[in-house]
Amino acid sequence: MRPQASEAPPVRGVALALWHVLLTIGGLWLLQLPPVPSVVSAVEIMICNYEKFNLFDSMYRPRTEQFCVFSDVYLGPDVKGTDFLASSLDYKRVAFVNSKFTQVPPSLFKNFDDIRELYVRRCSLESLKVTRQLEKVYAGSNRIATVQLDGNASNSLRELYLDGNRMRALANLTNLPNLEVLVLENNPLLGDIDLAQFERMEQLWKLDLERIGMTRVQNGLQRPLGALKRLDLSNNALTYVHVRMFRTFPRLEHLWLHGNRLYFLEADQLPVMMPSVRSIVIDDNYWGCGHLAVLGQQLRDRGIVIRHGECRTRAVHRVCCSDVTDVVDFRYIIEMGVRREGRLEQDLRELRTVASVLRQDLERMGHRLAELTVNLTLRPSAQVLVLDPLPPDGVSKESTDVGSSATASDGSIEESYEEDDSSSRSSSSSRSSN
Repeated sequence: MRPQASEAPPVRGVALALWHVLLTIGGLWLLQLPPVPSVVSAVEIMICNYEKFNLFDSMYRPRTEQFCVFSDVYLGPDVKGTDFLASSLDYKRVAFVNSKFTQVPPSLFKNFDDIRELYVRRCSLESLKVTRQLEKVYAGSNRIATVQLDGNASNSLRELYLDGNRMRALANLTNLPNLEVLVLENNPLLGDIDLAQFERMEQLWKLDLERIGMTRVQNGLQRPLGALKRLDLSNNALTYVHVRMFRTFPRLEHLWLHGNRLYFLEADQLPVMMPSVRSIVIDDNYWGCGHLAVLGQQLRDRGIVIRHGECRTRAVHRVCCSDVTDVVDFRYIIEMGVRREGRLEQDLRELRTVASVLRQDLERMGHRLAELTVNLTLRPSAQVLVLDPLPPDGVSKESTDVGSSATASDGSIEESYEEDDSSSRSSSSSRSSN
């Protein structure tokens, strides 16, 4: 007889039923939670959408191009595990929108090895790596403090936009020979930078240094930047500018100086130092009306356009100014007088040095000329001595020289000889008559 199976206790069955109910309710609750697209797992593959993308060109004109766009990409410090793929074969232009990461994921450059344009604005970047194929990089409004150039990136990069970052130095950006556009606007930690740092950018035609904390213009360039046409130094803390600072930009056409603290602008040498300039923006400064009247007339006489704005106080040439600032202008005029005297003394010292060198050269040339003159005077006498006939035998050369010198020196001796000869002839004739 087979043993009968024991029945399950009723309490256990009730517990299992309650467990299934809880699982069902929990699953339904999880399904009702909103999706979290901002969190990307380390193994997830991101695929971009090939679509029209709107941006601005180097002249801030609207531009529309086909880009491979990644949206809502949020990565933590470790960005090495995420793969980025393209939905199209044409992926030379890549853009990130509504994304946050501290650095561009390395896998992007691995899978997109032919990127020419990279758009990573407002992505919370702290560092930027520029690969060798990139030609245009839009990396504004981030937290970038350092820029790394990979391999021969300096030979391909043509446009670099780093506005609104935390750059402190330009150490890695100096060797960019093919760079045409460099925008460093709103990097207040840069401060006073020397324009000589851009001397290797021979193709640079646009340089934007707005809001970088500059207090004075420094230009140590040894050779001109012949391609530069647009220079923006606006919204800094400049108080004095001399056009001599722009002498190394012979093709400069547009200069922005508005939004500074300028009291004085010395433009007397403008035609020589800036022969190609067409417009200078000087509004929104601390101009005194007296100096502004002279400056504005100088610029207008040369056909240079001055941008103007609306003024609540006095205006000269439709540029705001103040009568109170005229008092301060005298300080700058005195300062300029001191600087001119200093430059004059330096020029005099240099002229004295040059004059001393020239004087020494003249003295050496005088000594040389005297030596040549002596040699020329000695050569004919030497030839005469060689052509003179030899004295007869038995007569010494010294007696011949003495006789000749005596005859040549005094003609009276010869006359006395003639008188003696005539007297001897007369005495002989008298003796013969006797």
